[in-house]
Amino acid sequence: MKEEKLLSAMGDIGDDLIAAAGARLGLMTNDPSSSSSGTEEVIMDTKKVRRFSKTTLIAAVIAAALAISGLAAYYATTVHKTNGLSGTWDENKRVYFEDARTYVTFESGAPRHEYLFKANWLPSPPTYGDAGQFVDYLADEGHGAVLPYEINSYNRTDLQGIRYCFDGEAEVIRQDMWRGFERTELVMDYTGTPHGYTKANYILLFQPEDNYLVFIGGTDSMETLGKIADNLEFRVGAVIEELYDYGSDIAMLDLGRG
Repeated sequence: MKEEKLLSAMGDIGDDLIAAAGARLGLMTNDPSSSSSGTEEVIMDTKKVRRFSKTTLIAAVIAAALAISGLAAYYATTVHKTNGLSGTWDENKRVYFEDARTYVTFESGAPRHEYLFKANWLPSPPTYGDAGQFVDYLADEGHGAVLPYEINSYNRTDLQGIRYCFDGEAEVIRQDMWRGFERTELVMDYTGTPHGYTKANYILLFQPEDNYLVFIGGTDSMETLGKIADNLEFRVGAVIEELYDYGSDIAMLDLGRG
């Protein structure tokens, strides 16, 4: 979440909310006997407080208050459900992806950097890309029927304002910060689609400060894709001054189509 939005949201957390958070944790109790007209004092349950340092107590109460207020962590990577997706494709041609069931957007106002990656571990030799080099990689076993892994990057495409769609139904299984990237892990269900596989896993690594995306997808397990990510090496270059405009506000991220 942008700083001003977070501060504004936290500013809305009143004393009564903090008190409710403490009560929920069992660290504070409301004492009716100590209340006077229109006021209510919050007293500490000292037996339980002894187990916590002051810092721990404050952190716990704030965390609970955030949970009560319904605030969630904000990420620049957002996963959306859809039932078909229309947009502009390839120099202002209108297109409708009727099979699209999921799309992802990336928010960043930062300039795009030349940003390279190298895979220092792969589960099998790539059919495209030279292992150990700063290039994209693809393993194709069965001419598209099975794609154990695919790794590519988006550092010249302007991610701002573009919707990247999938034909499958997505389940977000994790979204967090990882090595300076926003990491989003998706399990995609392709049941009923023309794809040669019914399930695929995806790890999206987005760097909003450099406006850069690393895409890891495959029919291999999430654990295998995670090991690929763990062993990636990154190299950040100069800002890209001139960007090619594809004339599109929509693109595809399904395996073999990104």
